[in-house]
Amino acid sequence: MVYSREELLRDISKFLEYCKQCGFCTPVCPVLKVSDYVETYGPRGRLLQGRGVVEGGLRPRPELSSRIYCTLCGFCEVKCIAALKLTDLYLAVRHYLSDSGLIPEQVKQVSKAILGLNNPYNVEPSIKAMWLDYLPERPAERGKVLYWAGCTSAIRNPETASNAYQLIKELSGPEVAVIAEEPCCGWPLYLNGDVESYKEQLTKALNAIKKSGAEIVITTCPACTRSLREKAKELGIEHGLKIYHVVEYLHELLKAGRLPKFELEAVITYHDPCDLGRHLGRVKEPREVLNSIKGLKIVEMRGSGLESNCCGGGGLYQVMHMDRAYRIASLRLKDMPSNVRTLVTACPSCEMTLRTEVANEGLDVEVLDVVDLLMRARRPQS
Repeated sequence: MVYSREELLRDISKFLEYCKQCGFCTPVCPVLKVSDYVETYGPRGRLLQGRGVVEGGLRPRPELSSRIYCTLCGFCEVKCIAALKLTDLYLAVRHYLSDSGLIPEQVKQVSKAILGLNNPYNVEPSIKAMWLDYLPERPAERGKVLYWAGCTSAIRNPETASNAYQLIKELSGPEVAVIAEEPCCGWPLYLNGDVESYKEQLTKALNAIKKSGAEIVITTCPACTRSLREKAKELGIEHGLKIYHVVEYLHELLKAGRLPKFELEAVITYHDPCDLGRHLGRVKEPREVLNSIKGLKIVEMRGSGLESNCCGGGGLYQVMHMDRAYRIASLRLKDMPSNVRTLVTACPSCEMTLRTEVANEGLDVEVLDVVDLLMRARRPQS
């Protein structure tokens, strides 16, 4: 939801009135866990600070912006007995702070990179297209089916982007296109509260998709799925495209009996990305796709499904508080079952964050995307 100031003032007061002060949100908040459980950094603290700044009791200042930012994982919503839509409200407060000129400096750099270079990582656009070099052939630029790599897969996880394209092509036929100069969908702009710039960037991305002639868009990034599909609809941007996260697409093929037989003798655990699980409600789908792999055994992590613990990689929190974000990732890795050494997820940000923390700690753990595992399962095993 995009709030006006009046709606924000009304709802933030209502949220505080409805909040039962039960504290059920407190023990599950990943930011609180790495902030010594100081309430300022938790859901109730964010509500109080948001009300203070909107009502004028707190003077808007950069320090406040820093405390308002969290991972936007949504676990507090799952636990809220009053069913408050807390992440919508946190985003509305960010929007208000953005309109007040209080986007944190680190986040400004991300916005500048998106608007200037079409990616949040401040790299040259040609680098974003380098994942195409992993492919055995140059993809078509027009087709009914389009693979949308997204910035993080293309730049940080190029092997996953390559595997996703090849898997989709095998399952969908030869008419799978890729946009070589793929623009950013603008999601970080929405997360930092700059809704107007986000709408412009999102429209730019959708126009690029339409130019490709695509009717179906498949992405490996659940944030891109939310942006191109859910948020576009909410903002009244009509495009007529069918947009899937790759897990949703694979699950549809599975239900239709069109998913090939995969086989892999392995024991894995699965991490539910917050964007895919809690925000898009896709919890059973990835598990059913994984369970279709003959020989694969899934052992659940401590905290899974709608009650999955966050990896620390969402909501621009890592941009603001990198050290604390990786402490959250470390806590998530401790949720892995003993003797399981392969962690599978379905989000490039989760994959990147968890893989980095695995390297930081020198752990004997492999982090893979669902498409990486499926490509491994389709190949003859030596």
